Amino acid sequence: MLDSDNPPSQVVTKSAITQARKNLLHTAFVDLNHQVVETYYDNCLDINTWHGYRLCAIDGSQIRVPDEPDIVDAFGVNSGKKNQKDCPLALVSVYYDVLNHISIDSSINHTKASERACAASHLTHAQANDLSILDRGYNAFWLYALYEAKNLPFCMRAKINRGKQYKAFADSGEAQTVITLTPNKRSIEQCKEKGLPIHPIRLRLIRVELDGDVEVLITNLMDEQAFPASVFKGLYHLRWGVEENYKRLKQWVEIENFSGESALSVKQDFYAKVLTTNLTAMVANVAQKHVDKRTSDRKHIYQINFSRALCKMKNTMIELLLFSAQTLRRRLETLVDYMACTIEPIRKGRHYHRRKSNPRTFNGNYKRVK
Repeated sequence: MLDSDNPPSQVVTKSAITQARKNLLHTAFVDLNHQVVETYYDNCLDINTWHGYRLCAIDGSQIRVPDEPDIVDAFGVNSGKKNQKDCPLALVSVYYDVLNHISIDSSINHTKASERACAASHLTHAQANDLSILDRGYNAFWLYALYEAKNLPFCMRAKINRGKQYKAFADSGEAQTVITLTPNKRSIEQCKEKGLPIHPIRLRLIRVELDGDVEVLITNLMDEQAFPASVFKGLYHLRWGVEENYKRLKQWVEIENFSGESALSVKQDFYAKVLTTNLTAMVANVAQKHVDKRTSDRKHIYQINFSRALCKMKNTMIELLLFSAQTLRRRLETLVDYMACTIEPIRKGRHYHRRKSNPRTFNGNYKRVK
């Protein structure tokens, strides 16, 4: 506590903080994030969309968690190779707006949890104009049926080596075709378990070239006039935004650097950091509009330096929660001005070989936010 007549002194013990933290449910951050996200989309008039759709990528990733009994019980371990210890891991999953950089919904789960089940859970937070982009790990008849039942569109990469019709279509050289999928015995059981329809589903296959290889995309966007086959390569490329989000979380935000040694503290840290990243993105989106106007006559397109934006938000996050409405508005305007000044050019056409970094260390090119 600061006092004009006395030097700073510690008035709260570490034990008291620990005890108080045990009474804070991690769901407080989950609920707060959902309220913030809902308010943002309800009030922001210039949301970036693709053909009128909010473009949402779904993806999962494994993260390291502390090797503590309570945490291992909650999240599990992955068996190590010969002469290596088992590694405590958790599966995180996000429902991520790639055009506005917002994690609409997120979860941290047992390492053996199903990514498809996580995706289904995310869809409870989907809007009618959401278009999901998913990688090939999500192929499943019951998930297609879920999208059909919710009347939501999706675009998903197919596993060519797991389906004869996908392989035959890729080899045919055709740009697109329409197929009818009939559920097998296992798919029927899964659909019945989840209360989903089991009738055959008509889907559209799109042939694209990704990194020199022929790939097949599956979609329920059947209107060839509104969505010609030529637009799907660019659409699927936008999925990369969710990978960039994981890079930010792991390298800059240090999502794996936990402040406690319990399962509760892991959940608290994870959801609190997702919330902070979302708030940063919302302010940065406003600042980006100013940058676009100010740099419209320059050679390159400029973007907000998100690392610096995170740094500034990290240092003012608690203050924002305590400000009055009038003071908060002034502080946010200051934040917008700061972020609008920390920019970097986008130099298109650059391509570098993707190197695998040591999973036990942070990549030196993406230092943590200080």
